[in-house]
Amino acid sequence: MLAFLLRTRVAMAVSALLAVVFLSACGSSQPPLTSDFFTPRTVGVATAVTGDISVETTYAAVVQAKEQVDLASMATGRVRLLAVEVGSQVSKGQLIAELTNVTLDSQLQQAQAELRDAQARLASAQATLGPKQAKTLAHLEAAIAAKEQLTNPSSANLQAAQSGVSTAQSKLDSAGLKLELIMSPSASDIQAAESAMATAQSNLDSANTRLNQLLNPSASDLQTAQGRVATARSKLGNKKTQLDQLLNPSTAALAAAQEAVSDAHSKLSGAQVTVNNAISDALAAGTFAQITLNREQVRVYDVIVAAVDAGTFELVLTRLWDDLLTARLGEQADVAILLNPALSSTLAQDELDDVNQSINNYRLSIAAHLSDIISSSVIPEDVNSPMLAENSAQSALDTAQEELKELQNPGQNIIGVARNDVAVEQAALDSALANLEEIQNAGENTIALAQNEVAKAIAALESAKTDLAELGNPSKTSVALAQAEVESAQASLDAARANLTLLENPNTADLAAAESLVAAAREGYAVTQPPLSDYALQVAQAAVDKAQAKIGLASQQVDELKILAPFDGVITRRLLAPGAMASPQTPVATLASSQVVVVLRVEETSINYLAIGQSVAFSSPALPGRELALVVDRIAPAGDQQSFTFLVMLNPTSAHPELKPGMSGQVTITTRLEDAVLVPKKAIILQVGQPALFVVEDNTARLKLVGVGLSDEISVEIRTGITPGDQVVVSGHNLLSEGDPVAVEGSPTVANQSP
Repeated sequence: MLAFLLRTRVAMAVSALLAVVFLSACGSSQPPLTSDFFTPRTVGVATAVTGDISVETTYAAVVQAKEQVDLASMATGRVRLLAVEVGSQVSKGQLIAELTNVTLDSQLQQAQAELRDAQARLASAQATLGPKQAKTLAHLEAAIAAKEQLTNPSSANLQAAQSGVSTAQSKLDSAGLKLELIMSPSASDIQAAESAMATAQSNLDSANTRLNQLLNPSASDLQTAQGRVATARSKLGNKKTQLDQLLNPSTAALAAAQEAVSDAHSKLSGAQVTVNNAISDALAAGTFAQITLNREQVRVYDVIVAAVDAGTFELVLTRLWDDLLTARLGEQADVAILLNPALSSTLAQDELDDVNQSINNYRLSIAAHLSDIISSSVIPEDVNSPMLAENSAQSALDTAQEELKELQNPGQNIIGVARNDVAVEQAALDSALANLEEIQNAGENTIALAQNEVAKAIAALESAKTDLAELGNPSKTSVALAQAEVESAQASLDAARANLTLLENPNTADLAAAESLVAAAREGYAVTQPPLSDYALQVAQAAVDKAQAKIGLASQQVDELKILAPFDGVITRRLLAPGAMASPQTPVATLASSQVVVVLRVEETSINYLAIGQSVAFSSPALPGRELALVVDRIAPAGDQQSFTFLVMLNPTSAHPELKPGMSGQVTITTRLEDAVLVPKKAIILQVGQPALFVVEDNTARLKLVGVGLSDEISVEIRTGITPGDQVVVSGHNLLSEGDPVAVEGSPTVANQSP
């Protein structure tokens, strides 16, 4: 009896589906109802109430650095040193880059020269006003300096002497290496010289070929150039055709895509019927009742585990399959209604919404039953194979629908790529035409340039040959010059070593002579004390002070060629390389702080629902399965006049180092409104593109244009147009007009409120 009932139910469902398909094919439809069919019209109403409504809105957001600055120098110069790379962590005050500026260096040197001149003028003033005193003072200072130099040489002098020794040794090593290379060149040097000569010869051959082609183009050259033009024209035509097909798809292509969708629907319907029959046959044959599992094999709900313990698992499993079949038949019947215009066109919007809701409920039930079945047992092959075929048919339908959608409304990215392809092929055609024109009618400038290239190639080849010959058989002059450099470097090294030895270990005789000179200078200075003019000395001293101040200013400007980090952070871009010119208007690198902020744009209709300090939830594809808490930090006081949106900045409530600038994500904002006027969502209709609804007043329908606010799945906020207590029409309003007499069906309901 069970098998008979199941087969009967399957047959009825299949018959219903076939009837829907037949009606769709025949194009049958019901006659429309006239506007005066009912008088008065029966409608369902609900009472507008005051209540609370809560809505969750999701916005696209992006993570940005809280502070970001393009680092530039305060002066113009050439980048000498760039001390950071992209990704470098830097601290406040750390050196980022250093520039050089010949002008500023010259200004510093000029200031130093002016200081020396001022000091000389001061010395001259001293000499003019008191020649003996100046002379004896100079002798004394010189004697003291000479003695100090012998007894206690400064670290700067020692360092300079040591540096002189190192420099001289380096020059000697370099001169010796150069002489060795001249006398015994390495195989790699010879190979490099031979390679350079071969490259120069190849460049000369290419330049001669190019010049000959311009002066005497051959038929083959013309044919090749014309072939390139023809090929470029063909490719450009193909790309233009592809772009035109994207922008204006043909009727045949659209018809083929629609036919593919219709065929995929038919195949899916057939596959669904096959699965239903397979489940029905398995139920009738008792296939599911033959599956027995122990408690350890069961991974589903407690009721199924308990059924295993009670020995009734077979009956529970059979019931799951029976419920699955029932849900499938219901879902397929509702889908058939929506796919058949003859049936769907007769339904009101609320009825269509009910059908869609029913389909969603069936699909949830199907998914739940399949999950229970898969977790608790294995699917028999007689049922599993048709299910796999059904999945393939569903995938084919999804693909066909996506292809039709893309054909009807191609994405901007695809159109952009096609337009770029056209531009690329146009550029290739222009280049081919220019090449053909150059071969056919080479101008004097073009020929002159080609001749110049030949001359340069000849010079380069001769230079390469000379270098190679010099490696194989160096001239006496080259050897002599190299040996002279070695001897000169050796002499410089000996002198530097002697100077360093004298500074480190002065002899006794030199020290005694120095002390004697100091004593004599002191005696000479003591007996010469003529009066000096304070004013003249002050003027000369002022010139010295001015020159020193100028040096300070020039030194400060040179220091401004150094770029330092203004705060801790990470380098995100290197905009220049060493050797490039930089200025206050040309940044060298970009520095971003480690702290981040999440930025989004909120439309003007929702901005007033946000408040500083409000908590929101943030998720990102870069942080799968995680949701971070943020708070509203700043709201832009003015909106964008193009998009009518406002910039909102959010701060994380705690440190999240995994948040990095450039990440994308979604921000979910919960908006709750209290004491709002609410009506059922299905009461709203569109009247000339504006929201409206019908209100029953004295058994008469009155059309009201309303201002709407927040809405959820059940209710919608009414800002203007009605007041609490008004009776709004929620059913039967599809054919109503202003002033129609109405009869209220049943008692008015109360508008549902969001929790």
